[in-house]
Amino acid sequence: MTALLIDNLPLLGGAPNGIQKLRELILELAVRGMLVPQDASEEPANELLKRIAAEKARLVAAGKLKKHTAIADISESEKPFALPAGWTWAFWDTIALKIGDIDHKMPETKSEGVPFVSPRDFYPGNVIDFDGAKRVSIEDFERLSAKIKAERGDLIYPRYGTIGENILVNVECDFLVSYSCAVIKVAHGFIDPVYQFYVSMSAFIRKQAKAAENKTTQANVGIKSIQKYLFPVPPLSEQHRIVAKVDALMALCNRLETQQADAESAHAQLSQALLDSLTQASEVADFASNWERLAEHFHTLFTTELSIDAFKQTLLQLAVMGRLVPQDSSDESANKLLKRIAEAKARLVTEGKIRKQKPLTEIAEDEKLFELQTGWEWSRLGSLVVESGAGWSPSCESRPREGTEWGVLKVSAVSWSVYQPEENKALPMNLDARPEYEVTEGDFLITRANTAELVARSVVVDKTPSRLMLSDKIVRLKLTNWCDSHYVNLINSTTYARQYYARVAGGTSSSMKNVSREQILNLPIALPPLAEQHRIVAKFNQLIALCDQLKTRLIHARQLNEQLAITMVERALAEPPKQTPVVTDCKVARTLLAAEITHRLYDQRTFGQRKLQKVIYLAEHAAKLAAIQGDYLRNVAGPHDRLLMKQVEGELHKHQWYERIDRDTVGHAYRPLASAGQHRQPYESTWSSAERSTIERVIELMRIWDTDRCEMTVTLYAAWNDFILEGRPSTDEAIVDEVMHRWNDAKLRFSKSEWLAVLADMKNHEILMPTGFGKRTTGGMLSLPGFE
Repeated sequence: MTALLIDNLPLLGGAPNGIQKLRELILELAVRGMLVPQDASEEPANELLKRIAAEKARLVAAGKLKKHTAIADISESEKPFALPAGWTWAFWDTIALKIGDIDHKMPETKSEGVPFVSPRDFYPGNVIDFDGAKRVSIEDFERLSAKIKAERGDLIYPRYGTIGENILVNVECDFLVSYSCAVIKVAHGFIDPVYQFYVSMSAFIRKQAKAAENKTTQANVGIKSIQKYLFPVPPLSEQHRIVAKVDALMALCNRLETQQADAESAHAQLSQALLDSLTQASEVADFASNWERLAEHFHTLFTTELSIDAFKQTLLQLAVMGRLVPQDSSDESANKLLKRIAEAKARLVTEGKIRKQKPLTEIAEDEKLFELQTGWEWSRLGSLVVESGAGWSPSCESRPREGTEWGVLKVSAVSWSVYQPEENKALPMNLDARPEYEVTEGDFLITRANTAELVARSVVVDKTPSRLMLSDKIVRLKLTNWCDSHYVNLINSTTYARQYYARVAGGTSSSMKNVSREQILNLPIALPPLAEQHRIVAKFNQLIALCDQLKTRLIHARQLNEQLAITMVERALAEPPKQTPVVTDCKVARTLLAAEITHRLYDQRTFGQRKLQKVIYLAEHAAKLAAIQGDYLRNVAGPHDRLLMKQVEGELHKHQWYERIDRDTVGHAYRPLASAGQHRQPYESTWSSAERSTIERVIELMRIWDTDRCEMTVTLYAAWNDFILEGRPSTDEAIVDEVMHRWNDAKLRFSKSEWLAVLADMKNHEILMPTGFGKRTTGGMLSLPGFE
């Protein structure tokens, strides 16, 4: 699984928010036991839980811990997924020494004293800002921390607002934790605190927190809910290995993130340098050379949306510098064009059709930002304007206008350089419309009040909107017919126009700005001949359309990358499919099962030939291992398959895994040989993780049982299973009667009460309740009641 992650880091990391998703995946794999291999020789987690329980009992007896009500066992239906061999499920409260908080009464804060921390003092990177925290008196600290105190290695779990943004305490100092957090006292020596921290930050725990939220004014999770979070517990040594692997993978994510940031920065700098070389080239030959260089590397330079946007801005700058299309000496020069426009405007003033405009100032030399092309001329925007004015500001309804209602444009209709007539407010019925402010086709609109980023944005109204009026925050310019309004819109969108407005704009705050109509009219513009204006607009639109196509492809590629990453994550988290045994020969399947059981139990004093047979039977039936195909007789010591045992003992010795030896007293045991443990790989390939998990549970359940307990449990299980197969009522009395009088006389050495007690205990373990799997046992004998 780790190899799968590392092999696909570029894919996973390159997806949208890929590094963050990769970190989440690493934690999820850790939770599921998929990051590091299991070691069958390690103490299983259920033994770990027993040792934690004993430690907590010791602390209670010593008066260092209060005894609290135990939580009920975890049912099979509560377990969200199968765990690896050696793992077990536990409630968080089971593996923690204590989970609690201080009294829900705010202590009096001081200017000096002991730090009193809350989530506001927690920062990314597992940092607590003690310097900025509130303070409480030493007396309040000692009083409140007597209930619970966070120390190095403990967890702080915010349970209000930012639920689950946890802190692993890594400092040695006194501090008080707010009741808005739970303190989790880690059972050191039994649970690795870093492992517990990593699991607590996983999506698996966050999902439980979400389900447990109290939906009040501020979302919160109660202490009792946190105590009942399900927690996957591996053996302690495996916890340490998981922590080491997570640390290594997280460091890899950090390096990948840094590399990506460096690569993106270098890419952006290179792209911008080449783009700047186009706008800064003073000679035609230099421009052509720079353009050729950019074209040659186009597909490696423009691979992000930001780089494409930068290219579009450069195209805009080149357009208004006259470098997108060639000049035509037959075009009427801009100088002559401006004279004709001025004459036409003077005539309209004389005829009383427009008002005389305030004279525009001459273009100063420092306003001429670049060398003009032949036939071009520096002027001001006002030289192209026939009329100008703002709208009005009635008290409108907040809703958009409907049908044929009158509406008033909002500044958002203009803000993004794309005309959006749907951005309007309805004019109240009690107000009369003012047709003189109605927006008409060909209007050139500019916002005069907006945020610093959006002020003085402009659009051309290409289609006549119906019954929409101007806001007083929008200036309307009626441009002369002897200019291309779309070219003027390009000029108003350039970087140098943005810089001009930023310099002249006023405002009462750093974020909100406004420009006057006079400032708009005084914008310096580089004006080409009219015919060239048309050619520039056509070429610019063509190139922008190509950029948009490229951006669309990039978006599609990113979406595909994201989908591939999602598929990879699903594959990593998916339950491994149930596999067909490596070979269909049941002898091999039996041998591998026997080898695993023997490998786990051979050093136990109670483990021998009889116990091996009982564990094989119970593992076969509990995990429903059809490949075993046992034929069990009602033997003296319980269900027994002589052929199966003869086969597995011969194969164990043949593979040099284990051999049967005589005990010094009575019976047989097993001794490891040269290749002991080398069955693991074929064993794991033969059974699915769910089957291996059930086998593991059977082994661990029977590990400490003596031979009699194994015999009684498995015999009762077999008789009960026979009842299910036959469709007979399986009452306790009937099952015990079947064992005592229809199995073998040897069963009479245990009393009826003993049999009933074992049967009652079996019902506390779902794994010991048969389902009717396998074949019915054969043989047995009849004993008459009363002649025991």
